[in-house]
Order: sequence, then structure tokens, then C-alpha cells
Amino acid sequence: MLRKISLIISFLIINNYLPAQQYELNSIEFQGNKEISSSTLRDIILSEESPLWFWKFLNSFTPLGREAVYFDSTNIPIDLTALKSYYNANGFFEPVFSDSIEVDTANAEVNLIYRIMEGSPSNYKELLIEGLRETDPVLAGSIWYEMTLDTTERYSEENMQQEIEKAVSALLNNGYMFARFDSTVIFKDTSNNKADVNVFFTTGRRYVIDTIIVDKKGEGANFVADNLLRDVAGIKSGELYSLEKIKRSQVRLFRTGLFNSIILSEVETDTSGNRVPLKLAGNIGYLNELSPEIIVNNQQNAFNIGLGANYIRKNFLGYARKLTVSTSFGIQDLFNADFSNLISKFSFRDTTLLGYVDARIKLEQPFLFGRGILGIWENYATIDKQRNYNLTVFGSKFTFEFELPRFTVVNFLSTFYSLEQTYEVYRTNNDSLSGKLISAIGADLGRTAADDILFPTRGYNIYLQFEHANSIPYLITKLSGQEYSGAIFYKLLFNSSVFGSLGQKRNDIFAMKFKIGHLQAYYGDYFGIPLNRTFYAGGSNSVRGWRSNELVPKNAPKAAGLLVKGVNVKGGTFLLEGSFEYRRRFLNNFGFALFFDYGNTWIGYKQFRFDEVALAIGTGIRYYSQVAPFRLDFGFKLYDPADKRYIFGKKVWQNFEFHFGIGEAF
Repeated sequence: MLRKISLIISFLIINNYLPAQQYELNSIEFQGNKEISSSTLRDIILSEESPLWFWKFLNSFTPLGREAVYFDSTNIPIDLTALKSYYNANGFFEPVFSDSIEVDTANAEVNLIYRIMEGSPSNYKELLIEGLRETDPVLAGSIWYEMTLDTTERYSEENMQQEIEKAVSALLNNGYMFARFDSTVIFKDTSNNKADVNVFFTTGRRYVIDTIIVDKKGEGANFVADNLLRDVAGIKSGELYSLEKIKRSQVRLFRTGLFNSIILSEVETDTSGNRVPLKLAGNIGYLNELSPEIIVNNQQNAFNIGLGANYIRKNFLGYARKLTVSTSFGIQDLFNADFSNLISKFSFRDTTLLGYVDARIKLEQPFLFGRGILGIWENYATIDKQRNYNLTVFGSKFTFEFELPRFTVVNFLSTFYSLEQTYEVYRTNNDSLSGKLISAIGADLGRTAADDILFPTRGYNIYLQFEHANSIPYLITKLSGQEYSGAIFYKLLFNSSVFGSLGQKRNDIFAMKFKIGHLQAYYGDYFGIPLNRTFYAGGSNSVRGWRSNELVPKNAPKAAGLLVKGVNVKGGTFLLEGSFEYRRRFLNNFGFALFFDYGNTWIGYKQFRFDEVALAIGTGIRYYSQVAPFRLDFGFKLYDPADKRYIFGKKVWQNFEFHFGIGEAF
């Protein structure tokens, strides 16, 4: 009753006493909320605060700002309903709310205040699951075990929903094609602050796969056999229906490059008993493609732009193999290139223009050995032209990518063997040439658990790379009775990133990256490790106060070619790097970021010193297109380990770098 009287009075004040003027909603204040933050509550309600003057000014002549927001008393009941629902969904079953307004007639502003008595939160008590009695006992037991509630935790509708989705997924991936969640009944024991949860499922019959019906169309349909597509799909007659496996099979079929479009799905109308057929409907395009391309990437921590051309032969020699012949070139550090002298000075030695030229032949075959393994054989030749050296690489690489379920601890695994011949030319007075043969085996593995590729708002990514080089050439040399002159080394690289939302709408994101690498030669030494295996820091995806690959060890062992003008140009054997970043997205397609980066490289972890860690701060702007985010970052050297000085007292432009990039920095 009191709340209704308050609303009536507020309405009369705004509409009767001040009828001729609109009042901006200057602020929304929450009082009494201890367990749930005000920023979270602001994201829940309908009312919004009017933006700062800068955004209103920007909106007056561009589409980038925001209009003023005016107070609307009819939003208050909606806000209170939303607040109550959110508190109920988070274990507060008896909250009490009240509202009031403060009117500033001089500035034509209104301050809206919500007062909250949260009450005591309720924890989980007991869980009852209905609907699993007719299912497989082992599967039902697994679902019961996974959904066990922690009685010390506060009830959360969101967490409960996540557990229910996991249970439904388990049913859908173990034959129960029509499994679904029906309802949840919550018994609220407010006297003891406990919540009993009853969850109801409908499972239906358990199904197995009958057969795969192939319905293919398009220019190349007659050149691809139906049984080949069934083999690539990898789903056998008689195995349990699994929605996850069907999705993975569809991705595998699409990755062959044969299809312009494809859908693999169950045919519910043709079920017979407990058997259900699948239908593969796809459009197969031309099997030969020749296409130019514009190259935009962030290789070697630098923005690259260039041109390329690809020839693709699909279903090469059958079994959905794909042959790709490609060539490309990329210009690096484009904004610092001297185009006025480009033609007159261009040579292999000249540094007017930096970048790379690449040519390669790649053969891909899906579903190797009857398993979810993608096999890749790649032969390549690359010339990488940098400020202080040229690197030429001729190589061949075998890669095996394993398909793993999304919910396993490791959901990405790739193993490889590569054989490379490298030639390193250092820009000294008398250019020195160093050739190295590298035979390496390794693996890349990790887990991707972020919720979005383009703009992750929560979750994490973990990546680990291991490489061991030159043990095979060493054994061959020893067996032939000769002395091996190269280096045997191993390389470890760990990279992780974590993302968290600072509000319910997930427009404000805090992101963190940590990266560490170790490289060691246990036969031979640092000089025997090729340039392209060592660690560098600095650039658009690294410490953004420095240019690409600018942070290299200053105390490197002295050898012919490694020092150019007295400065080391070869990377380190120990890397430490990280970032903290605040990201704000607005107007759907625009955003900005504030970042703090740190890192450097050393010759061995024993040489690591805290006063040699480079620190950078900066800001950036973002445009989120449908393809990828485009970003422009402005980085400043907060602390430079080269002179052991902070930014204070230095000229700003001497400590400044800007980087253009594709995608987020991490």
C-alpha cells in the first residue's frame, strides 16, 4: 500500500507540478544490497541512467554517442518485478523493496532510489529427479552423481539450469533422441533458509541409428560416391543415437570442402521401432577452384596485409582428399614502410619493406584409419624478411588433428612431425649465413571453454605446445660414425586466457592472459637453435608498447651474425608475458579497451630478473564486424628495461607505439 502511495505521489510531482519539462534520469541508486552488486542490478532493470555529457555531445553530430534518457515513472513497477525475480532466482525468497525519487528542478534531473531488504539466502537442501527410472541404470546413476547438490551453496537458478542442460545433453548423446526437460519445482523452506529442488525429465524411447540416407545436389554431386560420404560421417548402423556425434560428423563433412551447404539430421517421421535413419542433405560445388585472396592477419605479433592465390582440387584421388596449392605475400609493419623509396631501394638486403613470401602444397584427408583424425601433409617454402635478418625456410610437415568431444578436459589435440632446412642471413657488414636442418616432433593440446570466439565474455582457453627437435638426425649421424654438429633441443609453451563479465548484460569484460615458454638445448648450444624457434615479445598481440618482436635478450652470447649494430637480433630461450584488459562494448558494433601488458625474453630462466620485465599501458578502439573484430591499440612504455626508467619525465611520443590488428589481442 505504501509503495502504491509513493508511486502516485511521484507521478503527481513529475506530471502535475512539472508538466512542461522532461527530466533526465541522472542516477539510479541501490541501498541495502549486500550480496548482489549495484552494477548487476542496473543491468537487470528497465530504467537506465542518462549517459555522460560526452556521449550526448557525440550523439549530437555522429551515430557513436547516446541520447539523453528521461525519467519514466511507469518503468518503476517493471523494475521492481525484475528485481524480485532476480533475487528469487538467486536464493533470496523474501526480499522487500521500496522506491523513491529526488527531483532537481534547477538542473531538470531525477535521481531514482531503490531500497532493498534482501533477507537471508537459502541454500540447497535435497534434490529429487523424476523421469529417469526407465532409462539405462548406469546413465541414470551418472546423471544423479553429476547433479549432486552442495548444501553449503546458495540456490541459483542459473547454476541449476546449467546442470539440467548437462543432464539433457547426456540423454541426447546416449540414445534418448526425444529427451527433454519438463519442469522444476522448488520447495522454499524460508524458516530454515533451505530449498528442495525437484527436477522432471521426459526421456522417451532409446534409439539406435538405422542408416544414412544421402541426398546430394550441385555441380559435383555425380563425382562423389554416397558410401564415401557415409564413411567420412563415421556413424555406423546399430550404434546409439548421439546428437553430439551427429554435429561432429556434420562439421567433419563440411571441412572436406566438398559442400557449399550441408545438414545431417535424424528423420523422426521414418523411425521404426527403436531405429531412426539419418538424412545427409547437401549441395556439392565444383571440385576445382581457383581463387585470389586478400590476406589480413597478425602473424609474428605484427599486422600483415597482402595478396595470395589458391588452387583447390576437392576429392583428389578419392576418399574426400583435398589438395591445395597456394602462394602469398604479406607486408609487415605497413604503417612504418618508406613507400617513397620502395622501388628505388628495393633489394633482398634493403629494409624499406618488411614481410614474407610463401608458397606451399597441402594435402588433407579426413577420417584417417577409420577414426576422427584429420591428416595433413604440407610442403612449403617461405622467405621472411625482417629489419635485422632474412630467414628462408624449406620444409615438410605431417599433422594429425584428433576430434575430441567438447566437454572433455582436453578438447583439442594435434600431433606433428616436421623436417625443415633453414637459412639465416644476418644484416652485418659482411652478411653471415647460417644453415640448419631441423627434424622435430611435437604436439599441440588444450581446452577451449570461452563462450564466444569474436567477443568472449566468460570462460577460459588453455593451450600447451611441446616440441622436440633433432634426435633423429643425431641418431643417424652417430650410426654412420660421424659427429653431429647441430643442437638437440626441446620447447615448451603454455598460454592461458580467462574472461569474466562485470555485469548481467556482458558488455563490460575483464580479460587476463598469461604466457610462459621454455626452450633448452641439451646437446649443442644456443647458436644451434634456429631463429624461428626462439621466443620474441612485443607487437600487436604481445607487449603493445613495443614494436613487433622488438623485445629480445640483451645479454645473448656473442657470435658472428647474432649481433647487428651491437644489438642481439635472435630471440630468447625463456619467455614471460601477460596482459590485463578491460573491454567495453557499446552500440553493438563498437568498443574500446584499456590494457596493461608485461613481458620480455631471456637466455634461460636463470637470467630472469623482475627489473627486466617490460611494462606497457594503453587504450584501443574496436569495430566488431560480422567477420572479426578490427582493433587499433595505442601502447605506451610504462617501464622500459633498456634504461630502467619509467614513463615519467620522458617524451610521450618516444614511448609510444600503435598497432592495428584483426581479432582481440587474446
